[in-house]
Amino acid sequence: MKILIVERDFEEIAGIEWYLKNYFMREIKVIGVIDGSRIIEAFEETQPELLLIEMELVSPSIEQFLQKQAIPVIGITAEPIFQQAMKAIRLKAIDLFVKPIPLEQLKSALLKIPSTKSAATSSSTISVETQLYSDLYLNKPGNFSLEGKSFFLIECADYEHNFMLYEWLIELPIFQNLIALPLQNRVICIVDIDDSTNLFRQLRIMSQEWEKFSGESLNIAVYDGKETTLLTMYQACKKTLAQRFYKGYSHIFKSSQTLHVTRLDPLLTPEEQQLWITSLENGDLKAIKTFLYTLTKGSTYYHQDDVRIHLTSILAQIRRFMMKYHLQQQAKMEQQYRALFHFILEHPILYSIVQEFILFTQRLIDARKNLQQQQIADYTELAVEIIELDYTNAELTLQHAANELNISTNYLSNVFSKKRGIPFKKYLQQYRVQQAEKLLIETSLGIGSIAEMVGFTDGNYFTKVFREYYQLTPYRYRLQVRKTAGSAKN
Repeated sequence: MKILIVERDFEEIAGIEWYLKNYFMREIKVIGVIDGSRIIEAFEETQPELLLIEMELVSPSIEQFLQKQAIPVIGITAEPIFQQAMKAIRLKAIDLFVKPIPLEQLKSALLKIPSTKSAATSSSTISVETQLYSDLYLNKPGNFSLEGKSFFLIECADYEHNFMLYEWLIELPIFQNLIALPLQNRVICIVDIDDSTNLFRQLRIMSQEWEKFSGESLNIAVYDGKETTLLTMYQACKKTLAQRFYKGYSHIFKSSQTLHVTRLDPLLTPEEQQLWITSLENGDLKAIKTFLYTLTKGSTYYHQDDVRIHLTSILAQIRRFMMKYHLQQQAKMEQQYRALFHFILEHPILYSIVQEFILFTQRLIDARKNLQQQQIADYTELAVEIIELDYTNAELTLQHAANELNISTNYLSNVFSKKRGIPFKKYLQQYRVQQAEKLLIETSLGIGSIAEMVGFTDGNYFTKVFREYYQLTPYRYRLQVRKTAGSAKN
């Protein structure tokens, strides 16, 4: 990449050149110009791909010349004034920096400049990529030459961003001659670097830049074994990346790095079952954390399939606890339980799974405590039950029901009206009239007898109340119902 820097301070040019050549592995050629009168001449001689120019050196004639050039421009100024900003705008500069130049921001601006690969290079790259795909999927038997090259595999934390990662990589001006092969969940990379120190330095830079760009982390596996087939190298790196389950992301692994994985009995022992039952009942979150953290301690790595089954076995104990206290009837709690089940089976990082497990257990324990703190009985429903059992008792009143429940009349009146929508007295009256209606239809008992049977001591009052509900006296209501029933039979 050829960069023309037009700057009055030669030491400033030298400092920028040193920084860029140390940061970018691809070939960087810097042409420095300190004489403003030579800008057009230097531009035509070198045909740069990027121009860094001090705005104070941009005369009207130079401005007219640069406006006709199809080249990215970055402005530099020692005078942060409106006139210099306007020059940068007219030149369509991608950025304008005030001296001293912030090198980190300059680097970020350069990373955003689209690649200017020639059509011939692009065509050649496509041909090479096609051949590499063929070698990979058909498992070409010959060894892939790593002379002067390095092979590594990249995996982003969110597989759905894999193609975005690929597109970002091929535009990234860090590596010289990078070949990237996008797969479904990973990207194979081959670069012209054979020095592992430089390679790992550049990979760390690349990982940091991706995190700034996307907000997520990468894992990278570098093949460091003997020359072999492309497929074998890919499989070795893919196996190495499986360490994500134990170590998470933001790592650069060597394919020779392996973990000793231990088998774990996925089912809980009777003692472990009892521990979970006791811990849940006592709300002992500390014991639960201690149990779960044994799965994540760095000295022992359990087979991930065993760990996932082990955690679902614990979920079975949690399910029994939920059903014991009817917590599964709480829609939110049930939804969280099911979400945790899928999280255990699907999430790629063990530590995250354990953290979600602990959070859910904490919510579960809190929900149980809330139930204990709440009044166990629903006084409204108990009051309704008293009415249904004792409505024939003429002495049944709000006071009587409150005494039965051992609560105040005001409290019962408030909760009853709030839940049922009508006062206790009105509900009792309505229930008595409904029962009276049944007796009028199903029996031949006298009106006075029916009134007494449903808790009314005054027959006239009973008639008045009945008429309010059915718009007829009890006597006429009975006649009308029987007449209607007789007509239906005929």
